[in-house]
Amino acid sequence: MESLELHKTYSVPEYFSLEEAGDLRHEFINGNLIEMSGASREHHKICKNLLRILEDLLTGKGHEVFIENMKVKIPNENQYYYPDIFITREAQTDENKYVQFKPELIVEVSSEASRVKDMTDKFIQYRKIETLNYYLLVEPEKFLVLLNFKNEKGDWEMISFTQKEEVISLPKLNISLSMADIYKK
Repeated sequence: MESLELHKTYSVPEYFSLEEAGDLRHEFINGNLIEMSGASREHHKICKNLLRILEDLLTGKGHEVFIENMKVKIPNENQYYYPDIFITREAQTDENKYVQFKPELIVEVSSEASRVKDMTDKFIQYRKIETLNYYLLVEPEKFLVLLNFKNEKGDWEMISFTQKEEVISLPKLNISLSMADIYKK
């Protein structure tokens, strides 16, 4: 594995080479590598639950569900992120072997370290993706899901869900997510 140089600005090809050869994942922000931290047990449980739910709901509908190790590119920017979960209808090509360009739903499971970045910086960048209709922020320690969605005018709105009995409707995907299923132990 190539070693990372501190204070170096990396090119996109260098970034992809380092990511392919390395054990650690890094998000890429304008030439800077941001190391991805580890996650809690609750974080992993929620990610696995969401993966299972989304795969069950979207099987045969042309969507592919990705978890944690596939990058998303921000259009017209030198920025690549690793969402916890996302779905896309992109057909597989040589260009999108390691990165996807057209997610429709992105989910981030927050932590103390990532909460502010997930709610602000990432959301600002993710909104630049034309195909994105839904951005879910999930708290792993309590019943709280923030659903950011693009309305019919193309403006973003937010609804919060805090009760185990609630259901999150995603009409543009023709699916609904149960809070009880997301937080299933």
